[in-house]
Amino acid sequence: MTSVLAFIIAIGVLVTIHEFGHYLAARSCGVRVLKFSIGFGKPIFKYQNSPESTQWVLSWIPLGGYVKMLDSRESESLEAPEYQATTTDWSRAFDRQHVAAKMWIVFAGPLANLLLAFVCYWGLIAQGEVGLKPYIGPVESGSLAAEAKLRSGDLVVSLDNKPVTTWQDAQWQLLEAWVAHQSIKVVTRTVQGEAHTHILPMAALPGEPEGDVLQKIGISMQMPVIPAVVGEVLPGSVAETSGLQVGDHILSVNNKPVEDWQQFVKWVRANPSKPLKVEYQRGSEILKVKLLPETVVEAGQKIGRLGAAVNMEAVDLAPYRVERHYTVSEAAIRAVHRVQETIVFTLKMIGKMLTGQASLKAISGPVSIADAAGETAGLGLKPYIGFIALLSISIAVMNLLPIPVLDGGHLLYHMAELIRGEPLPDKVLEIGQRLGLGLLGALMFIAFFNDINRYLVG
Repeated sequence: MTSVLAFIIAIGVLVTIHEFGHYLAARSCGVRVLKFSIGFGKPIFKYQNSPESTQWVLSWIPLGGYVKMLDSRESESLEAPEYQATTTDWSRAFDRQHVAAKMWIVFAGPLANLLLAFVCYWGLIAQGEVGLKPYIGPVESGSLAAEAKLRSGDLVVSLDNKPVTTWQDAQWQLLEAWVAHQSIKVVTRTVQGEAHTHILPMAALPGEPEGDVLQKIGISMQMPVIPAVVGEVLPGSVAETSGLQVGDHILSVNNKPVEDWQQFVKWVRANPSKPLKVEYQRGSEILKVKLLPETVVEAGQKIGRLGAAVNMEAVDLAPYRVERHYTVSEAAIRAVHRVQETIVFTLKMIGKMLTGQASLKAISGPVSIADAAGETAGLGLKPYIGFIALLSISIAVMNLLPIPVLDGGHLLYHMAELIRGEPLPDKVLEIGQRLGLGLLGALMFIAFFNDINRYLVG
């Protein structure tokens, strides 16, 4: 339920902003907007101040929206009851505008999404960023990291000559190198202050660029030893229904000792929908319970989840924690860079899929997006806002692809009109419309298929 609500709110915000971009641009060019609709299907709510004003509509299916503008090519649409009392001034029709005005109106939707992402990132960064210093934790034997001679306890100083101060910075750069199938130079510093250079051949990683990149290369973040004591139990979770309580000390799983919270989490994540025999201490009592972690999908992989968390306030993170504060202008510059980096990363992924270097399995449908929305919303407002910013950029980039029926396809038509000096023939537009709908239908099928495959097959 949380995922569905978080998804509806996110999509509602993104669609409203996108369509409002088209609306404002149309109004700025003197184009008459007949209808502004959020959602598709049967309307829940309608409002129109007068027959000559814009009709505002909220519909049942929250998977998109549209702005309907006056267009002389669709004069029959004015026969609808809500428009019959209107007077038609065709000089305010979309198709009667200069091609530059039409391009501006089309481009304004994706631009609004990019501006939303910028504002979200700006607000988040201006509040300050908290992260973990990139100290390397345990290195998995035989992994890419082990072959590159990365060592536990060392601090990552830079990646490809770019300074790194948090694991978030490091993960982003490693992911970019993975997508580009490039090697990346890693400079580390030992506790004694000695610098070492390592080369990670990211192209050697098997599978698609998804999931935890640190886990893929065989390292983890170095953290203080966290006692396996339950600090929080989420309402309605497996942990609650199984009787776990705050303060319970986990002693063993399947008769194997548990030394810290991280080890307990690994057990749970590795056993989705598989029974675990857990022994724990509550006060002076030793109790046993059989837990069945629920299955959730994270980055395309099935993992187990209990709904229990550790009390991080009791953990001393000071040696590993880094805080960064910025002025308003510095935060704005960083927000611009983050939007730019995400656009480039998204385009690279699309390019890899088009050239067959990346699988179409990376395309996510509404189920995966809803799951991600619910997960980030559960982590708090800041991660959820960050998710909305990321999704807003994805929507902007996807809409600008030169596919007929999308904004990018319309921009392509108008560019052709600018070059030819007249609009493209109706026959060409009709063929493009059919091709675009076919391609969009295929993409939607792949997205839904991927969702089903992730949840039913794994």
